[in-house]
Amino acid sequence: MSNILYTKLPERYLSDAPYVGHPHTFIENLLHKELPKGETKTLSEDLQWQFLLDRHARWGKKPKSVRRKKTFLTRKERKRLDVLKLPKSDWNYDSLEGIRQMWRQYMRQNLELAGPAPNCGDQDWSNFSTILARSELIGSEIKVVRSQVPSHVGLNGTVVLETKMTFQVVTPQSKFKIIPKNTSVFEFVLDSLKFTVFGKHIMTRPSERSVKKIKSQMLPDL
Repeated sequence: MSNILYTKLPERYLSDAPYVGHPHTFIENLLHKELPKGETKTLSEDLQWQFLLDRHARWGKKPKSVRRKKTFLTRKERKRLDVLKLPKSDWNYDSLEGIRQMWRQYMRQNLELAGPAPNCGDQDWSNFSTILARSELIGSEIKVVRSQVPSHVGLNGTVVLETKMTFQVVTPQSKFKIIPKNTSVFEFVLDSLKFTVFGKHIMTRPSERSVKKIKSQMLPDL
């Protein structure tokens, strides 16, 4: 194979080998001397070429790229650091009045209540109920009107955190409570309107619920 790729220079070129100096200069002078003048015009540029085998001198698999570590926290890390975990004590119900007012203002703008709310038979009911189902509930004052847990019935408070499965509320007695959604039916009031929400129908994360497709018909069974 090596005889195919290269051959020795003739002896007449090797007589001055100890005095050739830089190999590149020797080769260039040799080609100027031996080649016709018409072929030496672009000789300097031609000598800059790299052969295919030269570019692929190293054979084998390419080194695997190093995967960058994800920058967000894993579930175990969030659990260890208690991220997004609210304290269970030292709450003051009265200090949450500001967030309740902000929620009421947000809902008025979100529902665009310029007049009375539409009934279930009205043309605007579908759009109204979809907006309501996608609305943020942190800051709302909710009440449990039905539940499979008897001690939860009648429990009310301000929502301070909503997860996929629960509402975390602060009661008027400044007690922190966690209420599961799937076993309860909730009620909240906005001005003169009273809304009833089945927890099993909103068992999604708030960030996902805002873009999730809402079913047009949902059976109100507990």
